[in-house]
Amino acid sequence: MTGTATDEAGALGLRFWYDTFEGVRELFAEGHGSEGGPDDPLPSKTYRGLPRHVLAAPPRRVGDARWSFPGFRARHPEGPPRRPWDGRTLSALLHHTYGLGRMELGPQAAWPYHRLVASARCFYPVELYVWLDGDTGDVPAGCYHYDPLHHALTALRPGGVPEELRTAVACEGRDTAALVLLSAYFRKTAFRYRDYAYRLCAQESGMVAGNALLVAGALGLDARVHHRFLDEPVNRALGLDGTEETTFAVLEIGARDGVAAAPARDLTPLVTEHVRTNREDAARWTRLTTLDAGSRLTGEARFAPVAPGPFHQPADGPAEPFADDERPPGSVELGDALRRRDSGGRMFQPDRAALPQQQLADLLRYALDPVPSDHGGTPLRPLLDCHVLALNTTGRTAGLYRLDPSPALVPVPGRDGRPTVAMLCDRTPSVNTARANTVVFLTVDRYEGARRFGDRGYRVLHHEGGIVAQRLSVLAAAEGLAARITNGYDDRVVRELLGCGDAHVPIFAIVLGRRQATSQYEPPLVW
Repeated sequence: MTGTATDEAGALGLRFWYDTFEGVRELFAEGHGSEGGPDDPLPSKTYRGLPRHVLAAPPRRVGDARWSFPGFRARHPEGPPRRPWDGRTLSALLHHTYGLGRMELGPQAAWPYHRLVASARCFYPVELYVWLDGDTGDVPAGCYHYDPLHHALTALRPGGVPEELRTAVACEGRDTAALVLLSAYFRKTAFRYRDYAYRLCAQESGMVAGNALLVAGALGLDARVHHRFLDEPVNRALGLDGTEETTFAVLEIGARDGVAAAPARDLTPLVTEHVRTNREDAARWTRLTTLDAGSRLTGEARFAPVAPGPFHQPADGPAEPFADDERPPGSVELGDALRRRDSGGRMFQPDRAALPQQQLADLLRYALDPVPSDHGGTPLRPLLDCHVLALNTTGRTAGLYRLDPSPALVPVPGRDGRPTVAMLCDRTPSVNTARANTVVFLTVDRYEGARRFGDRGYRVLHHEGGIVAQRLSVLAAAEGLAARITNGYDDRVVRELLGCGDAHVPIFAIVLGRRQATSQYEPPLVW
């Protein structure tokens, strides 16, 4: 089996960890592609000659952004309002997970299309597919590709979810209303970033998965992430070649009221045609495809539960618990937060207003809440650690803290954050980190990831980080803050600040601050 814990497990992945962190400058020195011309990949995959279903206008209000968090639900056991699994709920789920949120207009609008999840240079390499197990409103059971630019579904296959696909995803025997499948269309980012695109695809698919969990929770739907599945039958089901485009994650969506399943069809070969605009030779990113091929799971795969303990650094020091979240259900509207979610603009100059301690607590308190996934039968804490560098806050001393899932902040004494801030300002001059309220770092144990997941560990751990990064981005937006995810940092400097050894890699750096008014004109797109 590929991707299990053997003596050679994860060797490709560990090499790729080195190439995209310690060796990233050498990797970038091999060259980049150009962008901004007529040969750029389309912002969304577009099929030719297939039936389309235009979805109902999505509602502006979805529900409270906190319903997906076990910590919030424990305080409010009544749960979110019940919604029927119908065309309107499907429309809300797809649009708020990965739909078009706003457009940037004007002569300087290099990246005009902005979705509800951040993407490096707005390339959006993740494609979203949904397989409905039964008729949903006026959309028949079947497999579809979601077109976010037109809020429509393109029909790929008729019928309910086939048993072969259920087996491949390991979701047999559960009441599943739909599967939401996330693919990585490598070319959409690799034409510019070459082999580094694999990291961006893994990060962004994790953020999309995290957003789907938020939206499903707000809608009163059960959702579960599958990181591990049999790649060949899943790709075959979607008609993907597994090289240009391959499935990265699957979300199992369960409706509370149940769904009348439709008869399933066999997974016969699927031949489709979609618009292709970029013809750059894929030989320019062969390390990317080699790693992905090495991370495939075969029919011998076993989806054993994961023990989260080895992935975390030991807790130490006195915790400073957060005050309780006294905001009632309904007071943090997810739809509003997603429309406000912002990366700070092309030149992020945070204002100088300090962040109150309570707002800092509210955006951090659910970041490490357990995630429902195929890691275990019950939700588990994300397989990462989180550190917070407080820079401009009130009621809390500036300095470095470790986020405890209790939730609480644990001070890490004796750490000087100034060299890290200076490095971030130098490496990413488009972000004035020195004026931010705080910087959040998410770290993972790459060696434990290789032992547990083999070469697939690179992807899985970036997914874990993406889920938490999206939580932070959305809850920051609810507090009026922009969240800038940046990969422009020297991981050695960050490791020194956090006191990490070679095993622990900082995979996300998130700069949080209030965005000042700029000349960018970005009207929201609402129905």
